[in-house]
Amino acid sequence: MIDIHCHLLPGIDDGPGVVADAIAMAQAAVEAGITTTICTPHMIAQYPNLPEDVVSGVDAFRAELASAGVELEIVPGGEISMDWLPRMSDDAVRAATLGGNGRWILLEVPFRGWPIHLPAMLTDLEIRGFGVVLAHPERNSSVQASPDRMREIVGRGALVQLTASSFTGDHGPRARQAAEALLRNGMAHFLASDAHSATWRPPELLPGLEAAADAIDSTSDALRWMVDDGPRALLAGGAIRPPRLGLRR
Repeated sequence: MIDIHCHLLPGIDDGPGVVADAIAMAQAAVEAGITTTICTPHMIAQYPNLPEDVVSGVDAFRAELASAGVELEIVPGGEISMDWLPRMSDDAVRAATLGGNGRWILLEVPFRGWPIHLPAMLTDLEIRGFGVVLAHPERNSSVQASPDRMREIVGRGALVQLTASSFTGDHGPRARQAAEALLRNGMAHFLASDAHSATWRPPELLPGLEAAADAIDSTSDALRWMVDDGPRALLAGGAIRPPRLGLRR
């Protein structure tokens, strides 16, 4: 499985504070069946990480993993806030794409309120040559109140990443219900951990995948595209045409 959203790099945001904790988190990912992790530190005013620093951080931590014997492939990325994006040049955005593919960025949906400028932002990014994966919209209060507001956004070409632990109830019943609604109605494409530690919010995908399948009366095999082929296509940087997910048994 491939985890497209994970705060694994040590000491640069609200993920693990030191290398030892990050190694423990990477080992937990391997034990959970994850083979590749995209490191997506926050790019926001509180954590103004530069894409080039993320790339060098991945290189340095890759060496730490090799020394510790942890067989997890890691690649750079970033979780870009909508407020931070206007400060980034095309070159900076390109450097922050998932896996450095030059095409797809992970754009964070805020937890409260609806970003009314999002459609215009998507159009601007498309003109500049970028595609968008929206991070955890099911945890946004406005989406929880009305999941259908995502139809226009997905219709404009945005892809949607849900948090695995939303399906297991870790973010509350409203996030779980919104995640189920988005998946059931064809407005979800990827499942990721958004992990921050080995214990507090661990890098797990399978429990969320199974809970998602149970919630919509489907099977985990029917949803594997969200954690296997889909993320692989994302890393390749080309056009992505997701299958119709969420079909019943």
